[in-house]
Amino acid sequence: MQRITRREFVKRTAVTSAAFTSLPAILAACGTSTGTSNKPSKLVIAAVKGNEDAPLKKVVGKYKSETGITMEVVEFPYDQLFEKLVTTFQANGSSYDLCMMDDPWMPKFGTMGALQPLDSNFGFTRDSDIPTVVYDVGTWPPPHGPVPPTEQGKTQHLYGITIVGNVEMFMYRKDKSDAPKSWDDVLSNAAKYNAANFYGYVIRGKATNPVSSDSLPILWSFGGNIFDDNWKVQLDTPASIDAVTFLTRSLKKYAEPGAENTDAADRSRLMAIGQAYQSTVWPGEITDIVEDPSVSQVKGKVAYIPIPQGKSGKGLGMMGNWLLGIPKGSKNGSAAADFIKWMLKTDNMRNYVANGGIPIRKSILNDSSLASANPYFQALAQSFDAVPNWRPRTDQWNAVETSYGTAMNAAVAGQMSPQAAMQKAAGEIRTTMKAANYPS
Repeated sequence: MQRITRREFVKRTAVTSAAFTSLPAILAACGTSTGTSNKPSKLVIAAVKGNEDAPLKKVVGKYKSETGITMEVVEFPYDQLFEKLVTTFQANGSSYDLCMMDDPWMPKFGTMGALQPLDSNFGFTRDSDIPTVVYDVGTWPPPHGPVPPTEQGKTQHLYGITIVGNVEMFMYRKDKSDAPKSWDDVLSNAAKYNAANFYGYVIRGKATNPVSSDSLPILWSFGGNIFDDNWKVQLDTPASIDAVTFLTRSLKKYAEPGAENTDAADRSRLMAIGQAYQSTVWPGEITDIVEDPSVSQVKGKVAYIPIPQGKSGKGLGMMGNWLLGIPKGSKNGSAAADFIKWMLKTDNMRNYVANGGIPIRKSILNDSSLASANPYFQALAQSFDAVPNWRPRTDQWNAVETSYGTAMNAAVAGQMSPQAAMQKAAGEIRTTMKAANYPS
C-alpha cells in the first residue's frame, strides 16, 4: 500500500519550496439507463482527497442536472480511504455506492470479493477507443502475469473502471537536446548537462513507495523484475542488480544532493525552477507543477515521452490508474453503474479533461486540438500503446513494497551496495510470500 497520496499536496509543496470474484469486459460505453421507478435521489462516492478526485468533483453537478441524482463525494486521505474501504467491505456495508481505488488495491479487494462485477451484472463491454491494458488493470483475477494461488481457476470479471489514466513517463529539457531513446542516452545526457545547480538526473529516492515507483520502470526496462510468472523472486538476479546499479551508482553521479530524501514534489520543483535536466514523471506533476505558469520557470521547455528503452529492448512505464468500482454492499448498483457509463461517454470525458482530468480514451489523448494545453497527452497515449506494467497483483504488495523500497532507498543513500540491497530485499520478500502460501 502506498504510503503517500500520489498527487495530494504536490503543487502546494512545490510552491512553498520554490475480497468476492474477475473478464476483460469493461468500459461500456454509452448511455445511462435512467427512468427506473426505484432510481435513488443520491449516490455516495468514497474518494481519495486530493488532485485525483478534484476533476470528479467538478463534473458531478452536470450529472445531477441531467439525471436528478445528487453525487455526494466523501473524501479521505490516501491511507484512510484504503482502511475505510477495507472495513466497509468486511462488514458488507452499504455506506458507499461507488469507490475510488488505486490500482494496487485491486488484488486485496478482488481476493476479498469486495466488489460487484461490472460485466456480468451491468453489461459493461469493451470499447475499442480504450487501451486494452486499461481493461486488464480492473479485471480480477489478473488476465496476465502471475495469479495469486488462492485466485487461480476463478472466473475473471471486470470490477473497476479507470477514471484517472496515470502512467509513469519521462520528462527532459527539449530546449537542450533531442529525446533520449534509451537509458544509455539518459546517462550520456545526464553527464553532458550536469552542472553547478543543474542536475543531470533527478532521483525520486525517498524510502518505500517513492523510490519503488521511481525505480520499477528502470528495473523492468533492464529485464529485471520483482517476481517471475510463478512468483519466484527475481530481485537478486543479474538483470535486476544491473538495473539497480545503473540507477544508484551510474545515474546517481549526476543526481541532486540528498536524493534519498527526494519525493515527487521535490523532483518536479527542481525541474520547474530550472535546476534539472530529466527524470521520470507522473501526469499530475506535469499539470500541477512543471507546466503551471504560477509555479514553473520552464513552461514550454520540457517534453514528455514514454519510458526509454533499457537492455531488454523495451521501455516499460508503470500504471498508477485510479478506478471506480461498486461495493458489493451497495443497494444502488444499477444507478452506480449508470454513473460510470456516463463518465465514459466521449463528451463527458472531454468535459472531465477541461476540468483537469486525466483521460483514457485514445481519441482524446491523440486529439491535436488538446495538445497545447495538455503537452503530455501524446506521450500518455504512446505509453498505453507500449503496454505499461502494473505492480505485482498480490494482496501482499504492501509488505513487498516496504522491503523493496527500503532496500532501494539504502542503495540510493550509499548505505548498501546494489547487490547487498537486492539480496536483502529478496530474502525478506521470499519469507513474506512463503508465509502467505505463495511459492517460495
